[in-house]
Amino acid sequence: MSIWVFFTLIFCSIFSISYDVSGEDLANKEFWTLHPDFNSNKPKVIAVLPMDNFSLEPALEKTMYREIYERLTAKGYTKISAQKVNSVMKKLGVQTPGQIAGISLERLKKELNCDALLMGQIEQSGAMHSGIYDSVVVSCSLRLTSCSNGETLWRTEQWRTAHRQWQLDPINAFINFTEHENDSREKRVAWLVQEMFKTLPEGPVNVEFGNLLEKAKEISADE
Repeated sequence: MSIWVFFTLIFCSIFSISYDVSGEDLANKEFWTLHPDFNSNKPKVIAVLPMDNFSLEPALEKTMYREIYERLTAKGYTKISAQKVNSVMKKLGVQTPGQIAGISLERLKKELNCDALLMGQIEQSGAMHSGIYDSVVVSCSLRLTSCSNGETLWRTEQWRTAHRQWQLDPINAFINFTEHENDSREKRVAWLVQEMFKTLPEGPVNVEFGNLLEKAKEISADE
């Protein structure tokens, strides 16, 4: 290896590290808002509506839905069962999440018999290639809407860019590719849901930590 190639690799490695550090704040974004009267109008029963998936990664909305269901239970909210929600969606002729917007809030409240609706979507999930760098991007958002007045009680967005490395550095490029292949999109979505739910206040149902029998109740289709 010539001395010129050696110093070129060293320079690229240093440049790659500096880019990762300087670009971290721009790549990782978090946003959330909470209604000022949330605690006085805290919903007890929440229906989780089908998730939208605008990414090119199929079935990620199912992972998001499952993670949200588990987090709601742990947070102390009573939830409408997924079976009941699916039954109502079928009754209303909803085949895709986008069609929910055409149904009035009053109708959804009546059919689902809940205090609030939780809607979410995956905006993006996949690899981004631009010139000499590569990254994996996952972004999600959630919105909790009151059934009584249609106001947004809680809204949150998470955007993460992972494993960004300059491709001029052959060592980092190889590590980057390996990490991309081994780290599943499902794990990233599950992690983002976990981060988003940190900003949701505790629900009105008393949940005893470690006791599954005391967790928030699920309202089934026959209730």
